[in-house]
Amino acid sequence: MSYQSLAFFTGLLGSLHCIVMCGPLVMSIPFQGDVWFSLMQKIIYQFGRILTYSILGFFAGSLGSLFNILGLQQFLSLTSGILLVIIAFHHFSGKKAGNNKFYQKVFSPLASLMGKWMGKPYGGLFAGILHGLIPCGMVYMAIAGSLNTGSSLSGSEFMFYFGLGTTPLLLLASVIPVFLRKFRAPRLLIPMMFLIAGSLLISRSLNLNIPYLSSPVIENNQAPICN
Repeated sequence: MSYQSLAFFTGLLGSLHCIVMCGPLVMSIPFQGDVWFSLMQKIIYQFGRILTYSILGFFAGSLGSLFNILGLQQFLSLTSGILLVIIAFHHFSGKKAGNNKFYQKVFSPLASLMGKWMGKPYGGLFAGILHGLIPCGMVYMAIAGSLNTGSSLSGSEFMFYFGLGTTPLLLLASVIPVFLRKFRAPRLLIPMMFLIAGSLLISRSLNLNIPYLSSPVIENNQAPICN
């Protein structure tokens, strides 16, 4: 599986969680007056969100490229994989990850700014850009993937496809909110995705050569540890 496909399907499956966490936010985007203008506003909102993800991926990929130059790509992959697995088991234990007060402090100012932009013509683009900065476990996991792509361009591309994968359900939630208002994501979805992503990164770092499982998450010229 190419890293583009991995990123896209990670976003697509992760959007089941996104519409629960961010659904009320995208549902609040005004959908009144001219239908086509409102629809365009919602589309460019998603574009702005993907743009932010792509920029974050660019910086993460740039950082990962430094590890690649130093010959530490396998170490980076192993470390980030172990971290994702630890987070997964933390979720499985039933404990809440993160600090709710911290998220509220970060989210409140962003939500306020987003609300101001949403009322302006084509302000959906800027509101979407701000949306991409909202703390989210799925985004953190995707950034871990882009960090391991080994280059700034690949990191940006990884996050672009991730954002693209999250778009269909979020766009649907913004256009047909009644359809998704009572939606509930599977409770174990996020920890399972963290566990799978972490296992893939660990498998890649160890060069186990397991077909489809340990094939590289990224494409690079790094020589394997074992010959």
